[in-house]
Amino acid sequence: MNPRFFPQYRLLCLSLLRFGLILVVSLSVATYLNYDTYRDFYGKKLFKLHTADLKTLANQMTIKLNFFLDQGDSAAIQNVLDASFGLFGFVITDCVTPQRLCPEQKILYTSDPELPWLHKPGREDLQSGSFALLQRPRPVGDMSVSPDRPPGQIIGRLYVIKNIPSSFREDYLHWLRSPFRDTGVRRFYLRTSFAFVAGALIIWTVTEFYFLVRRRQRRTMLRREEELRTSVASYLKQLTEKDSQITRLNDQSRRQYEAYVAKIRSLEQKIRNEEEYRELAEQIIGELESAQAEQSSSYAAELDSTREEILQLQKKIEEFEQASRSGRESSYKALEEAVRTRQFSNVFEQRIYETIAASRQFQRGEWRLLHNFDVAPGRNYRQFTDFILVNNDALVIIEAKYYVGTIESPGDFLNDIWISTSSQRKKIDCLWGENPYHQINEYSMSLMKILKQRSPWNFQIFAVIVFPDEADISRLGEHLGKFYRVTTLGRLLPLLDGIFAESRRFQASRNPQRPKPEQVEEMLRGRKISF
Repeated sequence: MNPRFFPQYRLLCLSLLRFGLILVVSLSVATYLNYDTYRDFYGKKLFKLHTADLKTLANQMTIKLNFFLDQGDSAAIQNVLDASFGLFGFVITDCVTPQRLCPEQKILYTSDPELPWLHKPGREDLQSGSFALLQRPRPVGDMSVSPDRPPGQIIGRLYVIKNIPSSFREDYLHWLRSPFRDTGVRRFYLRTSFAFVAGALIIWTVTEFYFLVRRRQRRTMLRREEELRTSVASYLKQLTEKDSQITRLNDQSRRQYEAYVAKIRSLEQKIRNEEEYRELAEQIIGELESAQAEQSSSYAAELDSTREEILQLQKKIEEFEQASRSGRESSYKALEEAVRTRQFSNVFEQRIYETIAASRQFQRGEWRLLHNFDVAPGRNYRQFTDFILVNNDALVIIEAKYYVGTIESPGDFLNDIWISTSSQRKKIDCLWGENPYHQINEYSMSLMKILKQRSPWNFQIFAVIVFPDEADISRLGEHLGKFYRVTTLGRLLPLLDGIFAESRRFQASRNPQRPKPEQVEEMLRGRKISF
């Protein structure tokens, strides 16, 4: 099984756990608000309103139902029951006794079953319900009265069935079983719960995006730390080898000096009676002792300097390893500054040099690399390039910019400043112009003037801005015009191969006679060109 599966599985579990916690909290708050809605809706408004009007409503319904039931008008009876439906439903039975218990009664009419009943009533639900007697109405005007239908005769019962939940728990459980049913305040329950679930999803999404950014920043920092540790180990090894070499040379010089002195002492012993030879021998010994003392002093000073540099580097390594999370960035910069070699101004320039030096073209002598080359000789200012890569067809100015994160610009990349956005926004520093594009353009123009003054050959001049692999240059693109490029360290060699291949095709059609790379370097340095 792939070992990378377990960290991904762990991150997925943590993400689901966070989502579950956020969802539980959101639903808990939504439930509390729904409970408050339930109390306000049933306890304060509708229940009081319906209870106050129930007695009047029942009296009016009884008068209407007495008349319509006596006439046998089923449609009118149903309209009366449905029109009065609300927090109370109504049932008409055929019971004609005034006693409460009437087990044999049958339900004749109910409020429409399609109305929002919490629970449709059955005959067993009527045992504890309140009711009103329905009686035959008295005749109006000259209406005759039949002996078998006397006025006031009980002809049925009107049961009033409570249609509101007895508790919030009951109402909530009914809503959960059918969440989209529009009964009472259930639409408020659905609206509130949906809003809080949507809010939980938004909060979870924002939280996961934050953790994703933090994980990427941490991976970038760990990669930078690993590269720094490798550079520190390599530099420390060089210093240790230098210490051993100086010690060995010092011991060898001391032994050689002692051997010379022993020979001269022996010669002095043989010619002791000859004053001239003795003085000559003393003079030679004095000169040798002076030279040895001077050389030993030089070795000792260089050895002390090297050992002091080793101690300082080891101390900075310990400070970096023991630094807290907040102070790790400053200790990182201090350690990076400590491992800069004398040849290169920073570690990134050294990595660029090592990348080019490891290429087949450089090792075969097809490429020549000039470091810290001044392209403005004879002027009252200096323009030192990081590198100039030379072959027999083209010259490539390489400018190193160690900035990580996304490279962007508030305006036009050709005419406005460049900014790197990582843990914080930083303006990309340039020695000339507003941005690196201005800088390499200035260097290219100066190098072109040198070629016009010194070169008997025609060359194409390119310039490349190199960022570390941690930088995102997608917004820049690779081309800043026909002769200017932007890339990262990992893609530098393929880009250089493409540039020289393009230049080779151009020169082959126009200038087939090309110099050697060594001759081009001699020309740039102002030396006499050997043909």
